[in-house]
Amino acid sequence: MFSLLAYVARLVDNSGDKVIELAHVWGKTLAFLTGMRVTLRSEATLEPGRPYVFVANHVSAADIWALYAVLPVRVRMIAKKQLGAIPFFGWALRAGRFVFIDRQDPHAARRSIDEAARRIRGGVSVLIFPEGTRSRDGRLGSFKKGGFHLAVNAGVPIVPVAVRGTFALLPPKTLWIRPGPVEVVLAPPVPTQGLADTERSHLVERVQAMVAARLAASEERPVAARPAAVRQ
Repeated sequence: MFSLLAYVARLVDNSGDKVIELAHVWGKTLAFLTGMRVTLRSEATLEPGRPYVFVANHVSAADIWALYAVLPVRVRMIAKKQLGAIPFFGWALRAGRFVFIDRQDPHAARRSIDEAARRIRGGVSVLIFPEGTRSRDGRLGSFKKGGFHLAVNAGVPIVPVAVRGTFALLPPKTLWIRPGPVEVVLAPPVPTQGLADTERSHLVERVQAMVAARLAASEERPVAARPAAVRQ
């Protein structure tokens, strides 16, 4: 249903922004229907109208629902090209002008990243899962550098995001989702403009450590939700 609505929305709004608004409604709806109680804890003060690259861990298909349910800005995912070919779902992604990367063709991937950087500089916020694929054991994997190069090239801040609870609700190779709590934590934005070469080389490790620390802190103690600083 939402895929069809997304297609119709694109007909009246070529920017794809209406589709992204629908995606946030879709995330909230799925969370409600599945009994997934999503809370947001924001340590980030986000500037209205400024684009960001959100970098999140990925352990479950439910991560996307949770993120779209609570992220305080319109955000487009960086997705692999194959997802765009999926009937209905892929059409909705294309209608929303999501950014597709062809990982099997390095030259095409480079062009896609350059185009993504141009769109980010133009005001589009994006979401990436830097582990490259979903974790199979629920543990945080190593972050790949591609999305970080994208943020540096665009000159926009990175917002580290920790998603906790989705693995227990919908682990890999499972079709039945269990109801339960999910927490999304936004860490303070990490600037990318004016970084020295030595700082750039440690950017991936710094952001990964920030995500890992918030996952660990969430496991140690329950945290009350705090509203995000901005809604775009």
